[in-house]
Amino acid sequence: MPLIDSHSHIHDADFPFPKEEVFRQALAENVKKIVCIGVSEDDSETAVKFAENNSSDEVELLVCVGVHPHEAKDFSGDSVRLKKIARHKTVIGIGEIGLDYHYNNSSQDDQIAALRAQIQLAAKLGLPIAFHVRDAYEDFWRVFDEENRNSTIRGVLHSFTDSIENLEKALARNLYIGINGISTFAKKPHEIEMFEAIPLNRILLETDAPFLAPAGKRGKPNQPAWTSMIAQDLANKRGISVEKVAEITNHNFEDLFNLY
Repeated sequence: MPLIDSHSHIHDADFPFPKEEVFRQALAENVKKIVCIGVSEDDSETAVKFAENNSSDEVELLVCVGVHPHEAKDFSGDSVRLKKIARHKTVIGIGEIGLDYHYNNSSQDDQIAALRAQIQLAAKLGLPIAFHVRDAYEDFWRVFDEENRNSTIRGVLHSFTDSIENLEKALARNLYIGINGISTFAKKPHEIEMFEAIPLNRILLETDAPFLAPAGKRGKPNQPAWTSMIAQDLANKRGISVEKVAEITNHNFEDLFNLY
């Protein structure tokens, strides 16, 4: 069964591999669906054009559009441009959006304002959300719950590596959990415990390419083909086949993004 890379940045002009090589390698590893994730309005527009021009019967390209918390300082909450981009036929979600207090490239107030505005845009368009949250869960849960009074937010916590307590809060809110190369080289007991606690029926596979290459490829630019390594690692740890991992995680992806 084909695999899905639910979070990548292969559309970026600085991506370290030619697109033809990316697709060839992906096909060789049976990765046949790749989501290009926007991090700014410009980047989201680039992702849409890239998907429109390069999607094929062999490798389908889909898009999430949004403004990353690092870029929140430059975002107008009432953005006509983002609304227009989000209605493109290749777009299946809003993201990646959220809060990142690790670097604070944008002020916390700007990040929160951008997060609220984009959650509201997703609700208006009926789209799920790819969330990026780092060192900011207290504020994130507050904003999430305030904006989710009708329990309509559907989403995935991209590259989740936080505590088991925040995992439980995510699951209680019916969020999916994106796991990537980090899960393959986790060594600390609390990290291993947290990854083991994620139910299979809430997992999406992702690479975050070109970042976060899995064990055996660390230090190299990541690529969608290595979704297969994340799937194999998960299969080994759960005592099931890669085929079963693909079946379950593909179902999760299709459920979140309404792609049945």
